[in-house]
Amino acid sequence: MRVPLKGVYESRKVLSDGTRRTYYNLRGYGALRPLAGDEAEDFSKGSPAFMRAYHAAIAAPIVARTVGTLQSVIEGYQRSPVWAKLAPRTKVDYLAAIARIERKWGTYPLAAIEDPKIRPRFLDWRDEMAKTSLRQADAIFGVLRIILEWGRDRGLISLNHATRPKKLYKADRADKLWLPEHVAAFRAVAPLEMRLALDLALWTGQRQGDLLKLGWASYDGKRIQFRQGKRKRKIDMPARIELRTSLDAVPKRALTILTTPSGKPWGKVHFQHTWRKATLAAGLDGLHFHDLRGTTCTKLAEAGATPSEIASYLGWTVSTVNRMLDTYQAMTASLSDSAVAKLERKA
Repeated sequence: MRVPLKGVYESRKVLSDGTRRTYYNLRGYGALRPLAGDEAEDFSKGSPAFMRAYHAAIAAPIVARTVGTLQSVIEGYQRSPVWAKLAPRTKVDYLAAIARIERKWGTYPLAAIEDPKIRPRFLDWRDEMAKTSLRQADAIFGVLRIILEWGRDRGLISLNHATRPKKLYKADRADKLWLPEHVAAFRAVAPLEMRLALDLALWTGQRQGDLLKLGWASYDGKRIQFRQGKRKRKIDMPARIELRTSLDAVPKRALTILTTPSGKPWGKVHFQHTWRKATLAAGLDGLHFHDLRGTTCTKLAEAGATPSEIASYLGWTVSTVNRMLDTYQAMTASLSDSAVAKLERKA
């Protein structure tokens, strides 16, 4: 079945040598001619060479509108290896932000994007979005900064006027530490599957996404080895006796360690819903799964581990460790008690 090509008109002529030739025109564009390299190919309507020329002509106005604008940088970024290396979930989040950026700034000439006067306009735009959500405003502005930095690095623009903005959203979770009484309360009411998730998070300090994908092949009975999904860092850590006890007691019903009661791998939303239900049942509304990472970091510091040792164990950067400690150590007296004890011994 041949689909009619919209806007294509034929005209037939008889050349001086008697040869009959058909010419094609696209409404609003003009004559359709073979692309470079297709000159010797059949150029009849519907042929591969014809369709390549047709699609190029259809796209020509779009290309013309994007050349020299921020849209061209955005599209270049999305074709780059940097974009290809992003995790699928990160791409989904970025695409939502890119849609907002394109609507507001996509048609702006690159000369305007490079003008220092654009920065206050960028910030005003972010502040307007912040009226709805501070966190989302920061996230969208962050994607704009990443795209402009990619363009600057490749010489498409010379200046990035979205660099180093002060964040509007800052979560204060200094009092959101999983203390022993919280862990005990959770264990008392949570189903087996959630208790195992708690142990994995508490003794590895890894992200929820990585733990949901963690397979039995990563655990040899003594150590846990895998590669993080977001940072791509290789993790090789000894499994604590508490964690080994939990893991060794669980039947291997699937390739992944964490499974639903029916033995299937967790979907992200399903897991989060079940985890939320367990925390509410334990009276722990306000404590997040993510807070277990800060708890692990703090426990290691209280045990005397240095930031470098913690970073090596958890697969973090030292700056991430320090940021976690700044956030979570505020509510625990263990380290301050230790500091005073050392001071007293010194005296």
